[in-house]
Amino acid sequence: MELFVTIIEQRPLQSRPYTDSQGQNRVFYSKGFVLSNGIDEFYAEMTGDMAAQCTDFDTSVTHRMQGTIRQRRFTDKNGQERFENQIFITRMV
Repeated sequence: MELFVTIIEQRPLQSRPYTDSQGQNRVFYSKGFVLSNGIDEFYAEMTGDMAAQCTDFDTSVTHRMQGTIRQRRFTDKNGQERFENQIFITRMV
């Protein structure tokens, strides 16, 4: 997916430790954004090294965002199956 977006809010960099499949200690980085394409507002997240190296974007200009949308299936506290869309930023200029 590719959209032209304005940044409504950029969240601070978050990090959390985890252990990878080889048993090595690693750090997971993420940075969230509330974006608008002029019609819709949505939350998208940048992860990994790209998030760790990301500086704040200029919120007064339009940016080109490339990303992927994935769905996540889960069961809520009442036992109902639910779905959630997750948007991951792969590039933003």
